[in-house]
Amino acid sequence: MRERRVARKRKSHKAPMYVLLVLMMLMIVLLGMSFAGFISDDLKKENKPVFRSEVPEEFAPFQGYFSVYDEAAALYAQIKIDRVPENSGNVQTETVKVKTVVPESLPVEDAYFDDAIFIGDSISVGLRAYGVLPEKNVLAEKNVGLDKVVMDQEVYYTTGTQKKTLFAALKEKMPNPGKIYILLGSNGIPGYENEKHIQFYGQLIDRLQENYPDAVIYVESVTPITADSDYTRSNFNMEKIRGFNELVLKMAEEKGLYYLNISEVLTDENGYLKKDYDGGDGMHLMSNGHKAILDYCKRHTVRPDGTTDQIVKK
Repeated sequence: MRERRVARKRKSHKAPMYVLLVLMMLMIVLLGMSFAGFISDDLKKENKPVFRSEVPEEFAPFQGYFSVYDEAAALYAQIKIDRVPENSGNVQTETVKVKTVVPESLPVEDAYFDDAIFIGDSISVGLRAYGVLPEKNVLAEKNVGLDKVVMDQEVYYTTGTQKKTLFAALKEKMPNPGKIYILLGSNGIPGYENEKHIQFYGQLIDRLQENYPDAVIYVESVTPITADSDYTRSNFNMEKIRGFNELVLKMAEEKGLYYLNISEVLTDENGYLKKDYDGGDGMHLMSNGHKAILDYCKRHTVRPDGTTDQIVKK
């Protein structure tokens, strides 16, 4: 008698594959939810410093600092920008002719800056990186010094990947500015004596006044550093910064410019950068520091005729 062979069905391997796929999809969903939660919590943090510089061994000038503009900073700026309250109340003012130092006045509207260009270095990059000012109003890049600007070195981006000289960039970005704000000087302080350094500033002003005779030009004091700043050197410290600012003020008097002492809203009781504004390296600013600068500018303005409505101190 022949034995009958019973054909056995092969086991299907599809079921384990389906289980594996389901598990992988669950893991992806869970990771996505965790990442979304992290981003949400992170964006809620106040004054998050989105950049940090590594201090180079040789510091003359700040060759190691990188641009702070990136997508994370831009996103954070869109999510949360707290403007300083602008309540005028029953403040008494008087119209005065401004000589050099701009006194405090009632805050102007944001529209005042529509025809303004802010020229600067890595410190001013934060104005656009944090969304404090629109991109079109800020002309700033890392490692920009007064010497490079007056020597017509290509230091500023406008469109494309090719850097341009200051005056070429201005022609593209804002060909007919009504107001020009300048915050330059930090990058040259370590490499030059103040008396030599200010000469570059004077040359820049002469060219700006020649090219834009109708523009109101504001020069801003170089911003302070913290007492324990990573950038502190024998040739870069608060004493030298204050000395340079004194020369900037003197230059403003001689050339008929308007001087904005923005340092007074950034310094603590000891004359150093407030810790609340420190972006992490003792020199560059967090978003609240840039907002404080813009608020100061809004409260220290001059009309085309050279007058302002100064607040009368009681």
